[in-house]
Amino acid sequence: MRPKIHTATARWFDGVDNRPQDVRVRLSGNHFEFMPWPPRPQSSSSMPSEAELAASRPSMPGLRRYARKALQVGEWWRDRPTPVGLPDGGTVWLPADSAMGRVLGGQSLLSQIIGSWSLAMCALVALVALVVWFDRQGVGLLARATLPLIPKQLDAAVGLQVEERLAATWLRPSQLPMERRQAIRARFADVAGRVFPGMRFDVRFARQGDHKGSQAMALPNGTIFVFDGLAELLSDDELVAVLGHEAGHVKHRHAMRQLVQGAGLLSVTGLVMGDFPSVAGTLLASTQTMRYTADAEGDADAEAQRLILREHLPNETLVGAWVKVLGEMRREGRIDSLSGLLATHPSIGERIESARRAAQEAEPLR
Repeated sequence: MRPKIHTATARWFDGVDNRPQDVRVRLSGNHFEFMPWPPRPQSSSSMPSEAELAASRPSMPGLRRYARKALQVGEWWRDRPTPVGLPDGGTVWLPADSAMGRVLGGQSLLSQIIGSWSLAMCALVALVALVVWFDRQGVGLLARATLPLIPKQLDAAVGLQVEERLAATWLRPSQLPMERRQAIRARFADVAGRVFPGMRFDVRFARQGDHKGSQAMALPNGTIFVFDGLAELLSDDELVAVLGHEAGHVKHRHAMRQLVQGAGLLSVTGLVMGDFPSVAGTLLASTQTMRYTADAEGDADAEAQRLILREHLPNETLVGAWVKVLGEMRREGRIDSLSGLLATHPSIGERIESARRAAQEAEPLR
């Protein structure tokens, strides 16, 4: 089968003179050839015929021939001329919408999408779906996958910086009796040594600015803050269960996972490459919007339930603690309104249900 021959009228820049010349071009098999065409008499407005060019021979004066593989062809775009770079430095500009330009230059997927509204709409829908998926699941999966690559020394460094920041701007000294603070610390240290062997925890008591506060929170370095309002609200058993919950977050590195997830891919790269100082600032800034997922709360509740069983406490000790916190929030008129640096959990209702599921699914220790 003979190869299909494409012909066209084009403009040629020889790379020396900035004035173009009209040429007739032919693409046949693996060869690209053209020849300047002298101007016709003014009385004739017709262009050279396809037959005239097809009948030309390499021996004809001015005919140029190039191997197709030696050409540098620009991408074909609708309504745009296609440039063909020649090995000797010249350029032939094929006319817009020419079949030869499409054969030589081809058309990328991007140009096809841009040139077709239906393809563009499909690409837009796919992009939106990808962004939604990545926001809801993909970024979490990425953070979980990269977490093992992040050295645990960074947990301690970030936790210490957050701790210093809180102490300087937000925390106030606890007014809880020293005897109870010491008793809770000693009891949890004893329990944690059995339930979380090899892990370091430092229980601190404080007030939340001008308020007592009714929360607890754990930093990546193992420091757990208990606020006076929560300590006054809960019994010692319930407080130890809550500390077990917070210790579960530290064990599973939930804070670091959320911080890395919020910081984004560039920070993940910095962490892996060891650029700790520049990343730490980004991580600290993201603590303002950090929220644990339901899965993370379930993991922490499971750790608290393990502590409850080991200490032979009532099975729903943690549930009772969250119910008391809910009651306090209702009295203060701030249901589900955790804010600022303490907005690190789902709603209190979700936490109660999570703790209740952990209590119901817990298997007795043997």
